[in-house]
Parts: sequence; C-alpha cells; structure tokens
Amino acid sequence: MEHLIETFIKQKINFENALGLVFMENELQSEGNIDFDAFLVIVLKKEVMQKTSLSHYEIGSKLFQVQIINERDLVTLLMNENNHHFVDCLMNGIILIEKNESITKLRKQIIDFPLINRKVKLTIEFAKLIKRYMDGKKLFHKGHILDAFHSLLQSLHHLARLSIIEQGIYPEVTVWQQVKHLEPEIFKLYEEMIVGEESLEKKIELLLIANNFAITSKTKMAASHLIEIMSEKSGSWGIEELVNHNELEEYNDHLVMLVEYLVQKGIIDIVKLETEVEDVYNRTYYIKK
Repeated sequence: MEHLIETFIKQKINFENALGLVFMENELQSEGNIDFDAFLVIVLKKEVMQKTSLSHYEIGSKLFQVQIINERDLVTLLMNENNHHFVDCLMNGIILIEKNESITKLRKQIIDFPLINRKVKLTIEFAKLIKRYMDGKKLFHKGHILDAFHSLLQSLHHLARLSIIEQGIYPEVTVWQQVKHLEPEIFKLYEEMIVGEESLEKKIELLLIANNFAITSKTKMAASHLIEIMSEKSGSWGIEELVNHNELEEYNDHLVMLVEYLVQKGIIDIVKLETEVEDVYNRTYYIKK
C-alpha cells in the first residue's frame, strides 16, 4: 500500500510547474466514516491553470483527495470557511516539495494573519452571522422551532469564528477548542445550547438576545473592510460595481445582503438615479459621513 501511495505522489511531483506539494493523512479517519484517508495539495504557478482542480482517487483501500490550485487563488480559498481540509493540509501536512519556500511562506502568512486578510475574513464571517441570525429569527416567529434553533446555532458558530479573527488568529477546524480558551463566554453559551436543560424556545430566545447584542456592538468593526472600500469613492456605488470590485470578490453572495443590512443600520445611504422609464430609479449606495 505504501509503495502505491509513494508511486502516485512521485507522479504528481513531476509537475515542473508545481511550486509546492503538501501531503496529509487523515488522523481522524476511522472505519465507517465517510471521509478521505489522505489529502494532497498541489500549488501551481499562476500562469499555468485557470481554476482550481479537485480529484478523488482510490489507491488500494485508501481514498485520496487531490486539490490542484493556482497560486493566484490561494487567498480566496483561505477566506472561504468551507475549505477546512485545504487549510489543515497546508498548515499541518508534510511538505514533499517546494520552490522558493512557497509553502513555508504561505504557512507564515496564515499564522501571521495579515491585517488586510483579517479584515476581509471578519466581514465575511459577519455577513454569515447576520444571515443565520435573520433566518433564525424569521423561522422562530413563524413557529418553526427546530429550524430556527439550527440556524441560530450556526450563527453562534460564525460569532465564535468572528471572535477568533478579531484577536488576530486564523480559525482552525477545531474552532470550539480555540474559542474555549480565547472567548470562554461564547464557549459556555454554546455548551449551554447543546447540553442545557432549558426548552428550545428558551434557548432560542437567549440566542436571539446574544446574537443581536453581538451584531449591534460589532457592526462598524466587523464591516470595516467594506466600509473602507466604499469610502474611497466620492460618489455612490452601483451594486454591480461593488460585486465586480476586485477587493470584494471573496464576499460571493454575502455582499448584497450585507449592503442592505448596513442600509437598515444607517451606515450606508441610498442615491436614486433616474432611468429612461418614468418612476423607475437605479438604486446606488454610499457611506454616510
């Protein structure tokens, strides 16, 4: 088995355009789990490929996931919380090959968590927190108790990640282990939601209060990246202009919702521009001074 894996990896190392290859075995894998036994991340030079490639292999009885990524797209993946295995492999895997210390430098960047990356990730997590909170609140008022609880518990997860990022630390896969030491109050609230004996209704009411307080108190800080970008322009922004801004591309579908939330909070104001159709206006946005 080890020989097959070694042969497979050597074939991948033959990539002349590879800046780095990182290999990690899944220590949490056990019989019956639906997961991969090992992960291989290959970072290529930015001019080599257009988009990320993801492949799955069976080597004997082992399941492999191979992710090939253009160096240009690394930041986007690091901002996306759905790529836990990717970040875990980069940080904790075995470096099989690297050119110009590319992987070592990337690890240092993740550990150092530069301010600009931190601001972007803060705002993304904040937008996700708002979305889950709003969904949970709406579901609760409609009487969908279980769905409301699930959504608000997810919002608490985003609040936990937000608090970690706020302290200049990159959120790991084991986010609650981090929060237990960094923000014990949030950890205790999460623990109470999981094992507490109160009714779901009481738990939901507590989550609504906690989330509302956190969102209100953290709005300007957590949304600072978007606010700073929008403040650079003297005029107003069209929503398409914001969506296509190269510094906001990591926001994905969360940008529109965040803009509307900031409008509600009076941080963003609206300018209505006339169109060729009477009583139809193009809605644009600017940061209130």
